[in-house]
Amino acid sequence: MDTTNGSGEAQRPWALWAALTLAAAGIAAVVYVLFAAASKPEENYGLSRFARGDMARLAVLSEAPALSTRAIRDAAGAETNLAAMRGEVLVVNLWATWCAPCVEEMPTLAALQRRYGGRIRVIPVSVDSEADREKARAELARLSAGSLPFFIDISRGVLFDLQASGMPTTIIYDAQGREIARLAGGADWGGEDAGALIDAVLAGE
Repeated sequence: MDTTNGSGEAQRPWALWAALTLAAAGIAAVVYVLFAAASKPEENYGLSRFARGDMARLAVLSEAPALSTRAIRDAAGAETNLAAMRGEVLVVNLWATWCAPCVEEMPTLAALQRRYGGRIRVIPVSVDSEADREKARAELARLSAGSLPFFIDISRGVLFDLQASGMPTTIIYDAQGREIARLAGGADWGGEDAGALIDAVLAGE
């Protein structure tokens, strides 16, 4: 009795099934790779490519909030708002005297302002209470060696306007007042990573 053909016939469905399974797995792998590539953030494009080193937490929002028009006050008590400062690159820093990372990074923001002179404007906005207004003003003067202007929002509403997730939060705006990047948490703004970022911003990248 010849059983060769019978065995061959029995094996063919299994062979076909195995081939189809491998083909399906291959297609699934290709689809996964394409999907992953399509859904991966564009880390190597735009300002996102500077999210490294001291700027590792840099984020570029797809839908950023508008520059706040909420009233804030300067060191003399005069009222203004962030939107009124459009016209140059702004580096807005939300801080408070009771925020340790805020205090730690402030001298580096002052160094950033000194490095770029009149090409950018670093704007620290304190959210300290009215009772701590003078303390905040004196602390900023000490931390920045007089390099940074004092602004305060005792209502703390600016935090909500700009959708800050915590403090410190530093937001960079172009000359038209459009947010182009932000960083939540403390950072060294006086280092080369921050310098590379600001150079790119000034170059219009």
